[in-house]
Amino acid sequence: MYTRVLLLFMLSLPSLFVSTIHAQEQETSYDYPDVSPYAATVIGTPTALKADLPKHIPVEDRELTVFPDRTLPDILWYGEKMRYSLVAQEKAAPLIFVIAGTGAGYNSEKMQVLQRAFFQAGFHVLSLSSPTHPDFIVSASRTGIPGHLLEDSQDLYRVMRLAWLDIQTEIEVTEFYLTGYSLGAAQAAFVSQLDGEQGDFHFTKVLLINPPVSLYTSTSILDDMLADNIPGGTDQFPDFFDKVFHAFSEEYRHGEFVSFSGDFLYSAYKNRQPSDGVLAALIGTSFRLSSANMIFTADVLTNSGYIKPKNLVLSATDSMTDYFKVSNRVTFLDYFREMFYPFFQSRYPWMTEQGLIASLSLATLEEYLRHTPKIGLLHNADDIILAPGELDYLKTVFGPRAKIYPRGGHCGNLDHRTTLSFIVNFFRNPLPANMAQHPEAMLPMPTPMAVGYPTHLATRLNEPPSSHMLKRISYRPSLDFQSQLDQQIQDLERRLQESHAYLRTAQARATASENIPDPAHQGEAPTPPDAEDEMIEPAKRSLKDIVHSNTRYLVDVYDPIEGFNRGMYKFNAQFDEYIFLPVVEGYEAVMPDFFEDRISNFFSNIADIRNLFNAMLQLKGEATLNTLGRFLINCTFGLGGFFDHATPLGIPQQTEDFGQTLGHYGLNPGAYFVLPIFGPSSMRDTAGLLTDSAARFFYLYTPLHLNNHLERSFPFSVTWGVDTRHRLSFRYYQTGSPFEYDLIRFLYTKYRELEIAK
Repeated sequence: MYTRVLLLFMLSLPSLFVSTIHAQEQETSYDYPDVSPYAATVIGTPTALKADLPKHIPVEDRELTVFPDRTLPDILWYGEKMRYSLVAQEKAAPLIFVIAGTGAGYNSEKMQVLQRAFFQAGFHVLSLSSPTHPDFIVSASRTGIPGHLLEDSQDLYRVMRLAWLDIQTEIEVTEFYLTGYSLGAAQAAFVSQLDGEQGDFHFTKVLLINPPVSLYTSTSILDDMLADNIPGGTDQFPDFFDKVFHAFSEEYRHGEFVSFSGDFLYSAYKNRQPSDGVLAALIGTSFRLSSANMIFTADVLTNSGYIKPKNLVLSATDSMTDYFKVSNRVTFLDYFREMFYPFFQSRYPWMTEQGLIASLSLATLEEYLRHTPKIGLLHNADDIILAPGELDYLKTVFGPRAKIYPRGGHCGNLDHRTTLSFIVNFFRNPLPANMAQHPEAMLPMPTPMAVGYPTHLATRLNEPPSSHMLKRISYRPSLDFQSQLDQQIQDLERRLQESHAYLRTAQARATASENIPDPAHQGEAPTPPDAEDEMIEPAKRSLKDIVHSNTRYLVDVYDPIEGFNRGMYKFNAQFDEYIFLPVVEGYEAVMPDFFEDRISNFFSNIADIRNLFNAMLQLKGEATLNTLGRFLINCTFGLGGFFDHATPLGIPQQTEDFGQTLGHYGLNPGAYFVLPIFGPSSMRDTAGLLTDSAARFFYLYTPLHLNNHLERSFPFSVTWGVDTRHRLSFRYYQTGSPFEYDLIRFLYTKYRELEIAK
C-alpha cells in the first residue's frame, strides 16, 4: 500500500522531525518522499512528516448575505447565505485572508491545515470558499458564471469588505495579509492588485501557493488526465466512474468524513498501489466532480439552459440524478466553449475566444507581480497543473521571491513540516530590507483593453463592485460604533449613486456606439422563472443524448418515494443547522475535551452490547469473541467504559446491528428511505433500527431503572444523541453540491452492502 510504503521509507531516514512549525528548518530537512507528482498530489504528506498542529482551535462558522434581493431557485435553497469561518486570537494580531482552491470550501481539508498553522503562529484567520464553489456561486457571485479571474476576484473583494464589517468590533487587527492555494492563489494576486487601487486593506504581505499560470491551460491538463487515462477512452467514462465510486464506498465504510470536492475521493485509491495512469485518471475524476457541481449550479442559477432546460422550474423534491449523470460528462473545455465564452461574448460581441483565454492568466498581471515586493510565490517543480515552460516563467517574474520545492506535486506537500514552516515564516518574519525599501508599484489593474476590448467599455469589467461598497475603516473598533456605522452608510449610499450614474452613462455610450441591446442587467445572475407556464426550451446538453433507459449506472438506487425522501433530507438539513448543531456546539463549548472523550467512550462501550448480540445472531465467531473481549476489557480496566483500552491492544470496534443481521440472512434492503433526524436508511434497516431500540430498552433502560423515570431517561438519551452528533464531522451541504442527496444515497447503499458482506 502506498501510504504504508511511504511511512516505512520515512522511518528508515535519520530523525529530522521538528515538533512544531515554529522551529526554523534548514533546506536539508526537506525530506518529502521521492514519489511521482501524481502520487504526491493524491497521497499528500505521510503522517510522520506533517507539521505538529493543534487538534482543536476556536473556529467560528459565520454567514453573510451578499445580495439581499437575489431570488434563488428552490433547488439551491441552501445557498442563500455565504459561509465563511473566523479563528480569532484574544489579543491584537494580523488578520490573514485565505482563499480556497478550485471547487473547495472554506472548511476543506487544506484550508483547515492553513487555518491551524496560522492560528498556532498567532494570527487571526478568515477563510473563504473558492468562487468556483457552489455556495459562493449562489450567494456571492455577481454574474453566476464562475471562472473569470478578474470578475471572481471582484466578488472576493466585495465579500472581504462585508466580512471585515461583520467582525471588526470583535477582534483587534494590526495589519492585513492575504494568501490562497491553487486557483485561490491566482485570485489572491488579482485581489491584491484590486486592493492596491481601492485601499480597503493595504495588504502588507501576499503569498501565492501553487498557482496556475493560465487557468485555461491548467484546467485543460486536468481534463486530459481523465480523457487520456480511461481504458477505452472517454466513452467508457461511466464504467470508470462506477468503479471509482465502488472504491469510494469501500472507504466510506470506515466511517471517514464524506467530501465530494476531492479530498475524500483521493483516499479511495490511496492504499491500492495504482499506476500513474490510474492516479492521473483519479485526479481528473475529482476535478470532473468539482466541475460538475460548479457547472450545474451556474446553469440553474442563471437559467442558461445548458444542462437543465431553460425556464424549467425544479423544486427541492425533484430528482437530480439524471442531471448528475449529464454534468459528469461535461468537460471544463465544454463549459468554456458552450457556456462561459458565449456568456462573455454576449456582453462583448467583438471579443475573441483567444482574447478571453489570454485574460485568464497571471500574465495579465506580469508587471504588477514583477514590481511588488510584498508578493511571494511558493511552488513545486513537479506541479502537475503547470505546462512546460510555465515554472521558468514564474521564476523569471518573481525572481528571489519565488520558493520552489523539488517535489510535492500539486499542493501534496502543503502540510509537510518544512513547507508549512516556510508559509508561516513568510508572514511572521519582516520583509528583507532590500524589498521593504521599495513601495508597491501602483500599476493599473489589467483591463479588458489588454485583451482587445474597446476602450469605452473597459470599466465594465474593471469597475468597482456596484453594491456593498465600504469605506476603509479603522483597524481598532471605535467606541462610538453607531456613529461610525451611520457615516459608512451615508458613504455607501453616495458611492452607490455615483457608481450607478457612471454605469448608466457608460452603458448608454456602449449602446449608442456598438448598437447592442441595453446591457443594464448584463452580467447579473438573472432571476429564475417563478411560474410553471414559462416556455421551456430544450437544454443544450440533452438528457436523452447521455442517459439511456436501458443503461443502469451505479449511482442508480431503488428510490420509489424520492420526492418524499428529498423533502425529508431538506428537513433534516434545516433541523441540523438550526437546532441540533447549535446544541452540539454549546455542549462542546462547555465540556472540556477530556470529559468529551470519556462520555464518547462510555456510549461507545454501551453500543458494543448491540454489536455483540448481532454478531452472535449472525454466527460470526471471531467478531463475537473480539467484541466480548473488548467489552470486558473496557468495563474493567476502562472503568465502566470511560476509557478505551481495547483499541490500543488491537481490538477495534466492529459495528453490527439488526439491519445487518436481516441482510446476512438474505433480506433485501427494499426501498431507500430517509428517516427524520436519523437520515439515510432503507425499509430493512428501519426495521432493524426499531428492533435494536426495543432491545436497548430491556438490556439498558430497565436494569438502570430508566424506563419509568423520564427525568432520568430523557437527559440520558439526549446526551447520547448529542455525543453521537458530536462525533460525526459530516455537515449538510458543506460542499454546496446540488447532487449531495444522490451521492449520500449511493454511498449509504454501498456502505450497507459492504457491511453485510464483510
